[in-house]
Amino acid sequence: MFKMEGWKYWMDKKIFLILKNKRTYSGTVIDVDDTSATPLIWITITDKFGKRVTFVHSEIDTIQEEGK
Repeated sequence: MFKMEGWKYWMDKKIFLILKNKRTYSGTVIDVDDTSATPLIWITITDKFGKRVTFVHSEIDTIQEEGK
Protein backbone atom coordinates (compact mmCIF):
# COMPACT_ATOMS: atom_id res chain seq x y z
CA MET A 1 0.00 0.00 0.00
CA PHE A 2 2.27 2.81 1.27
CA LYS A 3 5.88 2.84 2.30
CA MET A 4 6.24 3.62 5.99
CA GLU A 5 7.24 7.24 5.38
CA GLY A 6 4.22 7.63 3.11
CA TRP A 7 1.76 7.66 6.01
CA LYS A 8 2.95 11.15 7.02
CA TYR A 9 1.23 12.36 3.82
CA TRP A 10 -2.11 12.16 5.63
CA MET A 11 -1.11 14.59 8.44
CA ASP A 12 -3.63 17.44 8.83
CA LYS A 13 -5.82 16.05 6.04
CA LYS A 14 -9.56 15.51 6.32
CA ILE A 15 -10.12 11.83 5.56
CA PHE A 16 -12.70 9.09 5.29
CA LEU A 17 -11.60 5.56 6.08
CA ILE A 18 -12.89 2.04 6.41
CA LEU A 19 -11.15 -0.40 8.71
CA LYS A 20 -10.88 -4.13 8.02
CA ASN A 21 -13.57 -4.73 10.67
CA LYS A 22 -15.89 -2.54 8.50
CA ARG A 23 -16.03 0.39 10.94
CA THR A 24 -15.96 3.73 9.19
CA TYR A 25 -14.50 7.03 10.35
CA SER A 26 -14.43 10.55 9.05
CA GLY A 27 -12.17 13.21 10.53
CA THR A 28 -8.85 15.01 10.50
CA VAL A 29 -5.52 13.25 11.01
CA ILE A 30 -3.77 14.83 14.01
CA ASP A 31 -0.87 12.39 14.52
CA VAL A 32 1.06 9.73 12.63
CA ASP A 33 3.36 7.90 15.06
CA ASP A 34 5.99 5.78 13.33
CA THR A 35 8.44 5.70 16.27
CA SER A 36 7.55 2.18 17.45
CA ALA A 37 10.38 -0.36 17.50
CA THR A 38 8.14 -2.75 15.60
CA PRO A 39 6.86 -1.87 12.13
CA LEU A 40 3.61 -0.43 13.47
CA ILE A 41 2.31 2.99 12.57
CA TRP A 42 -0.32 4.49 14.85
CA ILE A 43 -2.66 7.04 13.29
CA THR A 44 -4.80 9.36 15.41
CA ILE A 45 -7.71 11.35 14.06
CA THR A 46 -10.24 13.72 15.52
CA ASP A 47 -13.50 12.28 14.26
CA LYS A 48 -16.63 14.15 13.15
CA PHE A 49 -17.86 14.12 16.77
CA GLY A 50 -14.67 15.72 18.10
CA LYS A 51 -13.39 12.48 19.68
CA ARG A 52 -9.84 11.18 19.33
CA VAL A 53 -9.60 7.79 17.61
CA THR A 54 -6.33 5.86 17.28
CA PHE A 55 -5.74 2.78 15.15
CA VAL A 56 -2.84 0.89 13.61
CA HIS A 57 -2.16 1.32 9.89
CA SER A 58 -2.46 -2.40 9.14
CA GLU A 59 -6.17 -2.29 10.08
CA ILE A 60 -7.00 0.23 7.33
CA ASP A 61 -8.87 -1.23 4.39
CA THR A 62 -9.64 2.04 2.55
CA ILE A 63 -8.48 5.62 3.13
CA GLN A 64 -9.32 8.64 1.04
CA GLU A 65 -9.06 12.40 1.34
CA GLU A 66 -12.35 14.21 1.69
CA GLY A 67 -13.18 17.32 -0.31
CA LYS A 68 -12.42 20.72 1.16
